Amino acid sequence: MSYDFYRVLHFSGLILVFGAMGGQMASFLATGSAKTPTRKFMNIMHGVGLAIAFVAGFGLIAKLGVGFPAWVLLKIAIWLVLGVLPLVPARKPELAKVSFILFVVLGVAAAGLARYK
Repeated sequence: MSYDFYRVLHFSGLILVFGAMGGQMASFLATGSAKTPTRKFMNIMHGVGLAIAFVAGFGLIAKLGVGFPAWVLLKIAIWLVLGVLPLVPARKPELAKVSFILFVVLGVAAAGLARYK
């Protein structure tokens, strides 16, 4: 498969991840509770998006043939944090806004790492 295919697939996964997190946060802020009717669906979309982004990201790494430099390892670490970050509002509702801001900051950091390698 081509580099462009993996790139589109990677971005599709990221759109799912960030869309799901936005949906979770909007639902949480609207109700004040982590137990919302959309929570299960958003968690599924978040997980599917993470899986797509992960697989496509490794496809991109293979196509680039760069191995595992520091920027790739940092992106994997960010991916792991983005994976568990939606659990924070469910456990500590008072940290919901902070976790959302951290989610956005980590997304921008990952984009910067990918762009400027």
